Amino acid sequence: MDNLTQLRVQDMTMTDSIIQPGAKKVKTSKTRFGSVTVRAPAPSEALVQHSVKASTQALERVTERLAKAGVRLSVKKNVPLYWLESDNPDVMIRKLNGKVERGSFVDDVFKAIG
Repeated sequence: MDNLTQLRVQDMTMTDSIIQPGAKKVKTSKTRFGSVTVRAPAPSEALVQHSVKASTQALERVTERLAKAGVRLSVKKNVPLYWLESDNPDVMIRKLNGKVERGSFVDDVFKAIG
C-alpha cells in the first residue's frame, strides 16, 4: 500500500466515529456544492501536505507548457498559411502546398507580387 492510500485509509476510519453514537467528537469541515452542504472529517495534516505537494507539481508541469511562446499550426493540403513580412508589415506571405509567395489582399483576394 502506498503512502497516499495509507493516508486515505486513515482518514476514512474517522468517518465511523462520526456515525457511531457515543464516539468521541471529531473535527469536521463543511463544504458547499451549490445548494448541498457536506460535512466530513477534516483531512489529516499528512494528507493536506501530500495534496499540496501533488498540486504544486501539477502546477509546475502546466506552467512549463504554458510558458512556451507561440502556437503550433498543422499544415494541411490546399489550406494557405498567411503571415506578415517582418521588415514590411504591408506585405503578406502566403504558404500554400509548399509554395511561398509574397503579396497582399486586393478585394478580399490574395494577389502575389511579381
